[in-house]
Amino acid sequence: MPLEVADTARLSLGEGSLWDPEAQRLYWIGIEDRQLRWLDHATGGSHLVQLDTRPGTVALHRGERVVLSVAEGFAELDTATGALTRVADVEADRPDRRMNDGKPDPYGRLVAGTMTVDEPRRPGPLYRLEAGPDGAPQAVVLRGGMLIPNGLDWPEPDLLWHIDTPTHRVDLYAYPERGPLADPIRSLDLSEHSGCPDGMTLDAEGNLWIAFWDGGAVRCFSPEGRLLETVEVPTAQPSSCAFGGPDLDTLYITSAGGGPGAADPEAGALFRYPALTLGRPARRWSGAA
Repeated sequence: MPLEVADTARLSLGEGSLWDPEAQRLYWIGIEDRQLRWLDHATGGSHLVQLDTRPGTVALHRGERVVLSVAEGFAELDTATGALTRVADVEADRPDRRMNDGKPDPYGRLVAGTMTVDEPRRPGPLYRLEAGPDGAPQAVVLRGGMLIPNGLDWPEPDLLWHIDTPTHRVDLYAYPERGPLADPIRSLDLSEHSGCPDGMTLDAEGNLWIAFWDGGAVRCFSPEGRLLETVEVPTAQPSSCAFGGPDLDTLYITSAGGGPGAADPEAGALFRYPALTLGRPARRWSGAA
């Protein structure tokens, strides 16, 4: 089966694809559309919660609850009721910035960065949502100097791959259980490939699947940087990818309906592709602990 459209919605900026094995749902977000959406695997039904803020990423929490990075920080969303509860503020006094891509780390803490909304880009931090001295959730700086923090994943609990899109690299960091990130220990230079690296996921073998914004493709690389596979996407701006389905054998790809690719008939769609490999289960945010 070739790549196909998985949902008829067309989003201005689709992002954050994520599979929930308990609910058998495929989540994704519309950043500028201010939506959390999901597909129900059993029925094929499409659902959404309209938000009053721009989400940057979605992560699993408990039951039908998810946690979001939003324009003002981190928030918990009850998908059954649509109730959004603020968890921790991040740069809430900076309307020129918003939160972007993120994932829970191997210890159950959500990591996400902030970015400037308009040009010129000004560096900002990568944050980690963890328990503060009083036990309440707080956002602590993990590393500064990020321009557009995007795809990230952990091949091992003590290692982190992370993309800062304008660098055209994927940087590998030693990931400490506590404290900030030091300098990268290794980098993959992806500048020879068309487009800019955006969202990312790892498969079960540790290969990196990366959506290339303005590149019209998702590309798979070995941990050493060798190109293994290219999935052509029929629109210019694929934005994120994640493995889903009961067996984690389907690659879901989000895209943007605005910008240079707006004229593409399928711009902004959610796509699915039958991968020849398996993904890894998504981690959950454990709460304040």
